[in-house]
Amino acid sequence: MSGHATIQVSFIDAETNRPLGEVKLPVENLPASFEAATKLELGGRSYEVVSAAPMTAREFQATGTLRLELREVKVAMVDPKALLYSLPTIHGDLPATSEGSTKQGRQVLELHEDDWRQVEFVALTLQAPVEAELEAIQRIHTGHRKGPGFDALHIRGGVPSPLEGVRLTLADLRGALDEAAAWQDGLSFRGVAGLVAGGFAVQLSSALWLYGTEHAGHVTALGLHRTGASANHERVARMLAALAARYQLCLVDWCRAAQVPPSTQRFHDWFAGRD
Repeated sequence: MSGHATIQVSFIDAETNRPLGEVKLPVENLPASFEAATKLELGGRSYEVVSAAPMTAREFQATGTLRLELREVKVAMVDPKALLYSLPTIHGDLPATSEGSTKQGRQVLELHEDDWRQVEFVALTLQAPVEAELEAIQRIHTGHRKGPGFDALHIRGGVPSPLEGVRLTLADLRGALDEAAAWQDGLSFRGVAGLVAGGFAVQLSSALWLYGTEHAGHVTALGLHRTGASANHERVARMLAALAARYQLCLVDWCRAAQVPPSTQRFHDWFAGRD
């Protein structure tokens, strides 16, 4: 790659917009991209990169300059015994990121890692492992609730293939959703560079997303992500209940230790917070 071997880097305080300093750095000492969450030390203090302009080495090697907006990371000493988990459960494994992929300039759903498969469709034939997991999560609710959080966490691993035995293709999924569904360019995790390998996402409403992974055109995981109250959950409840009934799926809300059978009324109740 041709271009500048040394980059003039300007550091800006993201809170005050005041300059923190400038330095010339060899291009090989800088990351290939600031797409992932990046931290650095400056003047004996720890900072996180809020924004970078340009974002990639290819771009700042061409210009010879780089502007980094930084926010200081302040670490408070906390008694480990006082720490609580905000969730009763998380899934134990995350999907891989596709090597060389990027979410820059694309419409993607960005999930926090803890949100992965927290509400998902599971084959009805997997009731035994689902119930075992729900029992473990219920024990967290009943025995480890401490005020606003939990002093223990159940890491799920008993349902590694939630759509095992289900023949649902991406084409089938597209056909099951209505014209209001907006398909995105991919799926990613917040603060992580690149796109989830085989990941997909579709916005069903202003506050609801359907997402998952596929392999060779067949859906291998299918989850729901809510970002707020849905204004039109009746339409979505009807559509998703029909999908679940056709492919013999139930919706599992792991954090609430609840299952939603393939019924329009039950889906409607779940969206309304009554299940």
